[in-house]
Amino acid sequence: MMKNLATLVALTAFLFAASAVGAQTKPVELSPSETWVTVDGVSAASEYTATAESGKTKLSFARDKDNVYVSIAGETTGWIAVGFGSLKMNGALMFIGFVGTDGKAQGKLQNGKGHTHADVASDALVQFAMKETNGVTTLELVLKGTSVIANDAKVLPVIWALGGADSFVSPHRSRGSLTVTLK
Repeated sequence: MMKNLATLVALTAFLFAASAVGAQTKPVELSPSETWVTVDGVSAASEYTATAESGKTKLSFARDKDNVYVSIAGETTGWIAVGFGSLKMNGALMFIGFVGTDGKAQGKLQNGKGHTHADVASDALVQFAMKETNGVTTLELVLKGTSVIANDAKVLPVIWALGGADSFVSPHRSRGSLTVTLK
């Protein structure tokens, strides 16, 4: 009986942990529309047409005929990143950035290679802005749609991560992935 109880407790803990990591309450669907996104590091609900939340991280999306607009906000005073094209780091086109102690945003495009990443030469980035306020860092960026959405794609794989330091190479302390359905 004690063995069965221990198994039940372990199974319950596993299921709870599995559901808490990357929990998403509704599907994310993204249609082209006229956008009114102001890329200023402040994400207003009226700017984005689709949102997803995972724990204390919120991602918002919009797109028009040429560009994809993304906002990610999470509880960190370190780096924040979002990537496209894969549900894992390997093969993803990622943008990583942080707000330095001088208050200036630093960011760059990276290409995922296995469990690491490296600089990539790409004209995908149109614009980005970041702000850090009260322990929350927000990244807003605009990417050329053709750089992250393949022709006739029906889905857009997205990854995200948060780190605890102002660095492009320190390990993440939380991460997640989701699939955005393209309409």
